Amino acid sequence: MRVIVLPLLLLLLPASAAAQVYKCKGKSGETMYSEHPCDARAEPMKLREQAAATPASAASSAEGQPATAAAPAASGSPAEALEAERSCISTATASIYGSSNDRVGTLQQQMSSLSEQLAQATDAERSQALRQRMATFRQAISREHASAHTQMNTARRACIQQHRPEAAITR
Repeated sequence: MRVIVLPLLLLLLPASAAAQVYKCKGKSGETMYSEHPCDARAEPMKLREQAAATPASAASSAEGQPATAAAPAASGSPAEALEAERSCISTATASIYGSSNDRVGTLQQQMSSLSEQLAQATDAERSQALRQRMATFRQAISREHASAHTQMNTARRACIQQHRPEAAITR
């Protein structure tokens, strides 16, 4: 599912997020996206540019909480406010899920390496140790997904509150 959602989210990035994105294949064939080239032949993906009505900043801060722009978009039309909200959510999505997917990709590469070692392991004790390490990586991946989901929900609420102040009052 991550393979389908991330390319769609990358296409929604506003023009202000001009970072390069590289599409890579992992050792076990999984697709990963990174802001760093995977190998010497890697070329940046061409992302569709989309002008945002109001630049919004909902990138995650060091604590993992979203940062909101200084002034809410209360002075525009409802359509402009909706577009600004969408842009805010899109920026937060790219920031949160992009870095999360980088960390998950690293864990998956390590799991792939452990899987190869497991296939070559001859004694039961080493096999068991490798399986335990792989289980630890699976748990870390699950925690990473849960953390990203929680951060995204927080960022989504902040974007809604920033661009639809009346929604915060009616809740």
